[in-house]
Amino acid sequence: MDGPIDILIADRNPHVREFLRRELAREGYRVRIARSGKELIQVVYHEEVIGLLILDPDLPDVEISLTMRKLKNRIPFLPVVIHTYASDWEENGYGLRHVVFVEKRGNSVERIKAVALEILRKKKPASVGGSRISKIEPPGA
Repeated sequence: MDGPIDILIADRNPHVREFLRRELAREGYRVRIARSGKELIQVVYHEEVIGLLILDPDLPDVEISLTMRKLKNRIPFLPVVIHTYASDWEENGYGLRHVVFVEKRGNSVERIKAVALEILRKKKPASVGGSRISKIEPPGA
């Protein structure tokens, strides 16, 4: 990986957001935060490069399937780590090509770091214009 990679964390829980931000920043990533679906869409539509999205689909103020369609339209190859409870996860992938599920639990940050590293080794950050996107496969595929 050349230089810091931008990771966007979208989670309604401020403690989870801050914990993930801190842990991923320690790994050398540049971390951005979205507290709501509205902020998530604003970042995706106004930032030039996002390498990975870590998403809790239980964001306030949005219908998650509509939000995921907007993400797919904007950055079709954006890898997404769905970070939620197993009981809340619907295995539909929201129509995105590269979705990995990581269950929220005490040690999930270690799994997120491992998944992020594996995904980002396989691709360059997704450029909004699409010129720097390469196909990746989720870990273990």
